[in-house]
Amino acid sequence: MIKILLVEDNEADARLTKDMLAEQRDRFDVVHVDHLSEALRRLRREPFHLVLLDLSLSDSHGLDTLRQVQAKSPSLPILVLSGLNDEGIALQAVQNGAQDYLVKGQANGDLLARAIRYAVERKRAEERLIYLAQYDHLTGVANRTLLRDRLLLALARSKRKDQTVGLMFLDLDRFKAINDTLGHDIGDQLLKAVAERLKSCVRQMDTVARMGGDEFGILLEAIPSERGLTTLAQRILDTIAQPFVLEGHQVFATVSIGITVYPTDDEDSNNLLKHADTAMYRAKQHGGNTYQFFTPEMQAAVRERLAMEQALRKGLAKKEFVLHYQPFFDLATRTVTGIEAIVRWLSPAAGLTMPAHFIPIAEETGLIIPLGAWVLRSACAQAKKWQEAGFPSLRIAVNISDRQFRQRNIASSLSQILHDTGLDPHSLELEFPESVFMLNTDAAITTLKELKKLGVRLSIDDFGVGFSSLSHLKQFPLDTLKIDQSFVRDIPSDPDAAAFVAAIIAMARSLKLTVIGEGVETNAQAAFLAEKGCHVIQGYLCSEPVPPEDLPRLLREAGDSTRRNGT
Repeated sequence: MIKILLVEDNEADARLTKDMLAEQRDRFDVVHVDHLSEALRRLRREPFHLVLLDLSLSDSHGLDTLRQVQAKSPSLPILVLSGLNDEGIALQAVQNGAQDYLVKGQANGDLLARAIRYAVERKRAEERLIYLAQYDHLTGVANRTLLRDRLLLALARSKRKDQTVGLMFLDLDRFKAINDTLGHDIGDQLLKAVAERLKSCVRQMDTVARMGGDEFGILLEAIPSERGLTTLAQRILDTIAQPFVLEGHQVFATVSIGITVYPTDDEDSNNLLKHADTAMYRAKQHGGNTYQFFTPEMQAAVRERLAMEQALRKGLAKKEFVLHYQPFFDLATRTVTGIEAIVRWLSPAAGLTMPAHFIPIAEETGLIIPLGAWVLRSACAQAKKWQEAGFPSLRIAVNISDRQFRQRNIASSLSQILHDTGLDPHSLELEFPESVFMLNTDAAITTLKELKKLGVRLSIDDFGVGFSSLSHLKQFPLDTLKIDQSFVRDIPSDPDAAAFVAAIIAMARSLKLTVIGEGVETNAQAAFLAEKGCHVIQGYLCSEPVPPEDLPRLLREAGDSTRRNGT
């Protein structure tokens, strides 16, 4: 049933309208009032589907009548039923929000009923379009456009009332990894669940918005103090860190939060949005699962990052990257057991740049995919050349990033590279970060087994800095474990580091894994590792990474040294 508020001060016209609608098959519940003031009171108290409005009333006249009803119930469709047959007035009525304009005496029951149905349906369609334009269709929270509009209104109100406004930007850490390993359906469910948790953390008056992708925004109006923003940020971190159960999967997520404050940081809405985004990026730089308040110094860092990204793209296009090679040494035989390919950026502007300065940005931007593919192909081709030049047993190790590992075609791409370069798969070792093994165990095992079938060796790099355990690693077809240099650096003087490294070596050997100590710089470190059963080391004690033209000499010297020691 369609409930109609008929606003008509002519009793005969009102009775005729009610009689026409009563004859229709559609059921109409008509409530009649003869003054605008009474109509406005009824609209406050009762729900209606439509207002049937005469513009000429005893207490209001003309388009102002329409405007007052529209202001009182902006989402309610209004159908004007007037005695004036004036196309100009009809056009103005529609422009001011009426769904249609009918002239008394020219509308029979069928026409009036049809116009009412169309007005209701058209208003619903308009409301739906407005909703879609302002709200995120996946999560149901506000979208970027609505957040911007509400921020402008909040700033205007706060300026008048001398109040503080907080703006937060939040980004899900490692969401792409979750999406790639568990699938887009799980990713969508996670976004919806995160949106619900965010709403549970804030007041009803606050706005939670999805800015796009895995980014959210929160607008906090009339906050009592900036300290409250700190409390809220920590509450959000704790809430999101609780495990999500999605289609039987237990999913762990964290967020990086950037916070900016009006009027402390700025009074312009666009600048505040930029500041929140800048602070969020700084939180991600600190490893995620944390929050950062905006500071002016952050802007310079953002400009530097953008410049670095642009330079990276140009560097890839101009082939400015080179490979250096660092050997692994066997302490018992004093021979080179293999080499690791390490990428360097030979920039005309900055000179030789170490990977720590550009790899994180390459990871974030996706440039690691083409860069990693180039490194792998170049390293395999170079190793094949050295084997043909008199080092037939040389094995080369290449780092594979988390993002590269999640590429669905990684095994087929590697197979093609091995075929093109002619390198024996047994001469190649792939090194993976711990993060590869932490998200989706089943998917990681499947991919590692596909790579293992090709005949390559598999290694876990920088072990100890993540959250994996040696018992957990039993599930994976690994050959080698490399102890992160941050632990090697503190042995043997630091008892905790020494105990940790000794435990890693013992457990890794029980799993039949080759153990390599990274970052060895002193004889004391080498001696400790050898005593505990780790005989393969890598670091500046033996050799720094060298350009390809210097490696053959280093390999020959290692061979001469071996013969002199009679081994």
